[in-house]
Parts: sequence; C-alpha cells; structure tokens
Amino acid sequence: MNTNANAITVRVRGPQDLLAFIPFRLGYRPSESVVVVSVRGRRQLVGLVARLDLDAFDGRCTDGRPAAEAAAESLARVATKDGADRVVVVGYTDAALPAAIGSGARIRRALEVTAAHVEGRLPGTESWIVTPGGYRSLDCADPLCCPATGRPVEDIVHSRLAASMVLAGRSVAPSREDRLRIVSASPQARRSAGRAAGRWANAHATTPDWAGRSLREWRAAVRRVDAAGPGEAVDLEPSVLGRLAAAMGDRWVRDALLIWITADGGETDGDAVLRTARRQVDNRTDAAAGRAMARIVDPDGAVRPGQERVGSAVRVLEAVVAHVPRARRPAPLTLLGLVAWWSGDGAVASGRIDAALAIDEEYTLAKLVSRALEAGLPPGWVRRETAELLRAQDGDTAPDRDAAQEEAFEPSS
Repeated sequence: MNTNANAITVRVRGPQDLLAFIPFRLGYRPSESVVVVSVRGRRQLVGLVARLDLDAFDGRCTDGRPAAEAAAESLARVATKDGADRVVVVGYTDAALPAAIGSGARIRRALEVTAAHVEGRLPGTESWIVTPGGYRSLDCADPLCCPATGRPVEDIVHSRLAASMVLAGRSVAPSREDRLRIVSASPQARRSAGRAAGRWANAHATTPDWAGRSLREWRAAVRRVDAAGPGEAVDLEPSVLGRLAAAMGDRWVRDALLIWITADGGETDGDAVLRTARRQVDNRTDAAAGRAMARIVDPDGAVRPGQERVGSAVRVLEAVVAHVPRARRPAPLTLLGLVAWWSGDGAVASGRIDAALAIDEEYTLAKLVSRALEAGLPPGWVRRETAELLRAQDGDTAPDRDAAQEEAFEPSS
C-alpha cells in the first residue's frame, strides 16, 4: 500500500470485518505480533491500529521492569487515547492454534498482559488470536462458536470488507520487511551515484549557487515522475540521484525540501524554499518553516498531504535511498519517515526513522520524529478530525467519513 492519507470509512460489523481490516491498515500481514485496534462510536468506526513484535514482550527493560509490562502499557496508552469506546487485542502467530491458546503459551501471555493494561484504562476489551490454520476468541468457551481448531481463516480472507478494500485499490504485502523494502539499484548504478554524490558534496564551496542548482535538480526529477503514467517506472539517472543525496546532506537544503513538499502546490513559499536552501534566513523563511511544520503537526493549521505532490516526492526519495551509499541515507530516509507520519502511516514512518537512526543515531530530525512516534502522537489533521468526529458523535449525527483509521503506529516499548 502506498504512503496514503486518503481515508476510507470502515465500520465493524463483526470480528471478521475487524480482522480482515488489520493487514490492509498495516499494509502487510502481521506475524508473531500483538495488535490493538480502537473502535469508536455508535457506528463502530475503526480508529487507531498499533502493533508490536512479540519479541518486545520478552525479557526485562533497562530499568529492571518486565518487558511485557512495558510493551503492554505502551500499546494500551496508544489504543485508548483517540476516543475509543472499546479496544480489541489481536495476537498473530504461526504456531498451531491449540498450542497458541494453551496456558503459558508465549502469544497468550502477551495477549493477556496487554488486555489487562487496556482493561485498566477502558473496560470491555476483547482478545482474538489468528494463526494460518484458524482464528478464535481467546477466552471463548463455546465449542460451537470457537472450536479448538478455530474458525476457518477463509472467513477473514474472503470477507465483505476484504473484498471492498481490494476494490478500493488497497493491497497487503506478505511481511513488514516486504512493506518497508526499498530495492537497491544495480552495483554499477550505486557506484555511479556514489561518485556523483562525492563530487557534488566537494563542490559545495566552489560551485556558484550550489543550493539553487540542487533545487533545480530536485524539481526536474519530480517533474519526470509526475509525467509518468500510473504504474509506469521512471528511471532517474544515478548521477542526479547522487547529487540529490549530497544536497540533502546539507540540512538547509533538506529543510528547503521539507517546505517544498508540505506546500499547498502553489508558489507562495517558492521564494522561501530557495532562500532557505541558500541559508538566507530571515523573517520570511522563518515564517515559511513555521507554516510547513504547522501543516504537519498543528491541529488548527494542519492539512492532509496533497497526494500528487507527496507521492512524486516519495518516489524520488526512495530512488535516492536505493542508489546511494548507506552513509548518505539518513536525510532521505528521515524525509520519507516524516512524510509517512504526516500521511498517517505510522508503520512506515517507524521503519524509515528506525533505518535512519540505525545509520546515524544522533540525526536530530529523525530523533524528533521518533519521539512523536514513540508517544503515539498522530499528525495534526488526524487529531483535528478525530475531535470533530467525537463532537459529532456526542450529537445526533456523525459525518460519513473516517477520522483516524489512517493511523498505524508501532510504539516503542
């Protein structure tokens, strides 16, 4: 599934609907994971979805606390903060269902501790477990409702909601790794991009209007992506991608690109983009930077990302990552993570930011985005629309739109 903020209203009409939606929301089929889903209002709209690896429940934290307690509290905190009326906890494992639900089973322990933490905040928690061979409620004692081998997984795969998501153009990757994978370019292309990046970085001090030329390279690359038809591949020259990577290594150019990406498509911030890249900082550039961040984080001024502009930028940034040496990836990875978070795709945002910090753990912008993700903080437009939805639900009517089901966070334990 593409980085995307186009909301789809999802109403839960039963466990099959909810379980069918989770992989589409995450963009991949979870495995050995615990997922929490908030459900809101009389219309039972799916809200925030959060996931953690089952490994996060093993061992102890650095402060000596059991990791399971910290992981469960992290999920419970995120799941109950967006106006949920109830929360559903779902465990995914490849183990056989009878063994998975047995007393002391690893996935069962994780589900039970998570459900207990959620229940302490919001009573009425449900727990389900999904395996390749079947699914069932964790504590259902009725063999007609939940046989020992579970209900057939085909009920989920072929549900009404799964069919509607496919018709809406949604897809599911086989795994989280597949969802996050950016396929590397050929060795020859990577070598060419690496050489170009080195030359362009070295030319910073000697090339007239280095920043302006870098921005022109960016706009030309985006225009080429814009001109491509749906699904059509665009082969950007490795030398161009290398120069873009070197340019983003300059934080002023990186910040200028952030202003460009978040702009409304007009040219109101065009001058500020160029002046920021050139380090000609003044009141106008400060105001443009403030507007850029407000479009992302401020509930009053935030907007949904413009998909054409953001989609093209993402394709260029991913191409840069695919071509350049690892040391030059933190800037494009961080921009990808920030755009994913702004789009409401916390799962991809976490992956991109984690990748950036794995290369440079002190990369400041990545650390800021990481803190927002760890806190389960949605982008501003999601918080505003969530508040609007909750106000509407307090009255007699509810808008026929989604508010926060485009969130999928992977909180840090």
